[in-house]
Amino acid sequence: MEQWFNLLRSPIHNLDTTTQEWVYRSFSRFVFKDIYFIVNDCGLAQDIVQEAFMKVTEKGPRLRSDTNIQGWVRRVAQNTAIDFLRKWKNNRQIIGRINDNTYGVAQNEISVASEVETRVRNELLHQAINELKPGYRAVLLSFYLEGKSYRDICHELNLSESVLSQRLARARKKLSQHFLKKWADYDEQA
Repeated sequence: MEQWFNLLRSPIHNLDTTTQEWVYRSFSRFVFKDIYFIVNDCGLAQDIVQEAFMKVTEKGPRLRSDTNIQGWVRRVAQNTAIDFLRKWKNNRQIIGRINDNTYGVAQNEISVASEVETRVRNELLHQAINELKPGYRAVLLSFYLEGKSYRDICHELNLSESVLSQRLARARKKLSQHFLKKWADYDEQA
């Protein structure tokens, strides 16, 4: 999945046709549900996906940082949908239909989707914590879940503060690696 994000960073016209289609399909699958929840119209959502894709492929090569390209892509798509709604604001019939029939449903759907995502994220986080070495797991749980101070943990585990600090840093890094791998695997399955 991360492959097509990287391809968004290169000029799309330099890619072969098959790769361009694959990138577009991947992009569409990634943002369609977000856009659909905003406009609640399949055809309109597809049009907005195309417009958002054009924006992303135009601005992607000029991005300075790729730390959160997924979030950036999602935000561009959502802003494109919102911009569309703003353009049509003067036409009361269309905006009235969108607001009356779909905005409430979309907000409800987004909150349900967010709740499901939070539950899945928490489950994957717990799985990732359980995969850590017992020493890493102990310091993470003591510090973050039990709220113990460095001094208490050092006394409990008979460690110096520098060793504890280093162990916590390594534990966070390992946890991040385990969790991100699980999240990416889950996202590809979804």
